[in-house]
Parts: sequence; structure tokens; C-alpha cells
Amino acid sequence: MYVVAAVDCGATSVRVCRVDLDATPLTPEVVHRVAHSPVYDSVGHLRWDWNRIISAVTVGLERCLELGPLASIGVDTWAVDYGLLDEKNELISAPYSYRDHRTDNYRTVVDDFGADAMYRINGLQLQPFNTVFQLATHDPTELGRAARLLWMPELIVHELTGVALTERTSAGSSGLVDLGTGDWSPELVGLAGIDPSIVGEIESAGRVVGEWRGVPVSLVGGHDTASAVAGMGRRSRGGSAFVASGTWMLAGVERPTPDTSAWAQQRNFTNEAGALNGFRFLRNVTGFWILEQCRQGWDDIPIGDLVAAADRIDPANVPTVDVDHGSLRAPDDMLTTYTALADMPRDADHGLVTRSIIESVATVTGDVISQLQEVEAFDDVVLFGGAARMELLTQRLSEITGLTFGVGSPEAAALGNAIVQGIAIGRFDSIEQGSAQL
Repeated sequence: MYVVAAVDCGATSVRVCRVDLDATPLTPEVVHRVAHSPVYDSVGHLRWDWNRIISAVTVGLERCLELGPLASIGVDTWAVDYGLLDEKNELISAPYSYRDHRTDNYRTVVDDFGADAMYRINGLQLQPFNTVFQLATHDPTELGRAARLLWMPELIVHELTGVALTERTSAGSSGLVDLGTGDWSPELVGLAGIDPSIVGEIESAGRVVGEWRGVPVSLVGGHDTASAVAGMGRRSRGGSAFVASGTWMLAGVERPTPDTSAWAQQRNFTNEAGALNGFRFLRNVTGFWILEQCRQGWDDIPIGDLVAAADRIDPANVPTVDVDHGSLRAPDDMLTTYTALADMPRDADHGLVTRSIIESVATVTGDVISQLQEVEAFDDVVLFGGAARMELLTQRLSEITGLTFGVGSPEAAALGNAIVQGIAIGRFDSIEQGSAQL
């Protein structure tokens, strides 16, 4: 019996799912879900509540075991954030959140190194939170104490198994990897100011690496977007683009090789490693993080109620904004910041503000898809992830782009995580074989 536990940690919640790999269709059963968010430390930096995250993972796995035996466990999380272990393999301090303002001056690092040279090496979209920029501003005393650096997915694997390793998709989102060699770039590791020995060798997913309470723990595509693309479902015969939706909207295509052309650099496209091979050529667009944060000013009205209200709004006079505007990255009060940017009063109707957010996200995402069509042929687009539940979003994306949008699972990351576990334990030979059961 091939039942696995997929630990899927997003930037706003921890989800633990059971997936029966013998079932058709593969269906994730969410057995535990806990909301979480970064918290300010004593000096005003945003850090992840590590104890809350680990508690949620452990409770979720215990509940999975209560429901029956497990053949494997796999972990995926968001990218770029990391933890530092000392010589005793203990966490030196709680991991920073990528939304912390310590990297606001990242352009200084870029300009000192050279944006063109950096893109030729790592092929990543310039974002202030890329690990290379986080490390460049990290307390050098802490870095000096570090015996090992682990990205968030592998930090959780280490917590479960005691094994320390670095997985390909986690490494590939750091900004420290040379796409030409597939290994660490000495120049970028030097720019980050770290000892090369603390990052370890880059390892591929799809194998068992340890165990938790007698259950094998498998290495999967640690970056949740890599897992989500692996679990997006069947592609059309002529090729499908994708939009992974949620806190971020990641619009792109799968490619066998990276693209570091001037065209890609000018449009700020990124090349992220695939769960087992190849690359995801995409651009990050700020997604429904904005709506989640606005809800805090509305006493946490349920998302479904807000989207229903937005659906009743006439779109003719709905203001839109650039959702990638710097002011929206991590404001103290999202509702105030967003409504000001949209030239609306802070107490504007909830449905109107929600419709504005949906229209704005759809417009920028649609523009990325249109740019992709300049260089890539595809028949349709598959939308999956948390926002795949919004019919209004799917409808607007289709209208904006003129393309057909298929809808994948809201839990695509958990499904991709489970499929790669299936490869690790011998249930599947490939992602394609697992996808045939979606």
C-alpha cells in the first residue's frame, strides 16, 4: 500500500496531507492545516515562528499515522529563506522572513557585482529577497558560527531526520548557483559572504534520505512551486503554460534548458530548477498576499464571501494598480497602502477593493503570459494552487489573454510532492506516470 504524507508549507499556512498513490485520481486529504505568519523579533526584524511551524508539521504527521501506515514523508515549502546550524547541529536563530526589510538596499549589491553578470550566471529574476541578498546583509558573527546552511524545506527534513542536505530546487532559487555548471558559483558565494563549506553538495530529489519514527523521509522538490508544477496535471499535446497561484502568481512554462538572453533579462524572467530536471521559466507576480493582508482590516471576512461580493461589482470602473509596486511588499497596513495606491478611500466597499485586487493581479499576470507567447508556443494555460478556487480569476485571465485556462488542484504542491515521493519509493518511474493518475 502506497500512502504518503505530503508536508506542504506555504507562507501563510502549514498543510499536511495523506495521498494514496494507488488511487485514481490522486486526491490529497488535508489532515492538518495551521495558519502561520512571520513575527517581529526584539529589534524589529521579521522572522518565522519556527516552533509553530515544526509543531504543526509534527502534529500533522502524527494525525496521518493515526489514520494508517505511511510509506513515505516529503516536505516542500516556499523558497529563498534559510536557517543556520552551529557545530552542534542546532539552529542559531529563527529564520528571517523574506518580507523583512533588511534587504531593501539590495540594488547596491547588484550594482557592485553587475546586473548583467549576475543574470548570466544565475538567471534569476531580480528580487530583494533572493537568498544571495539576504546573506549579504546577514550578521557576519552569526555566519561565522554557522557550520551548515539549510533552506527551509531541508531545515524541516533535518528537524525530522537529523540529516543535513541541500536539494536542487532549493539551491536553484537562492541566486548562488551557476546555471552553466549546475553547481555553486564561487563568485556569488563570495558575494554572499559565506564560507563555501556551509552550503554542501547539491542533491537531486526522488530518493529516500532518512526516517521519522520509522517512516522513510523522501527528498522531493523542496521549492513548493517546483512541487506544484510537478502536480499540475496533464499537459496539452501542444504544450501548456502554467500559473501557480496563491500568495504569489507564478506564470511560466517548462523548458529543458535555461534562458539567460537579453530578452529574458529585460523582462525580469527567472529560471528555476524543476523538481527532477529541466527548468521553470517564469516571472513572479505579487498575488493574493495583498487580499490576505487586507482581510486583517476587515476582521478576517472569509475569502469566499469577499470573492462573491467582488463578482457582483461592475468591472467598468474598477481601479487597478501595479501589484508589484514596492510599497505593497510588506507594508504595516496593507489596506491603507493598497487603497491609497488605487486612489480609493480606506473604507471603500470590501467587494470593490477585492475586485480591484483580482483585476490588478489578473492584469499583470496576463501581461506575463502575453510576453511568454512572444517566445514560446503553447495551447492553453493551467491554473492551480490556492487561488484556483476563484472562478472569477480564471474567467478574467481567460478574457484578458484570449486563452483557454484549465484548472488544476488547489493542493497541486502536495500532489507533486507525493508523486516525487512515489518515485523515491518505487511506485512511479516518472512524474509523467504519476500525472497520468491526476
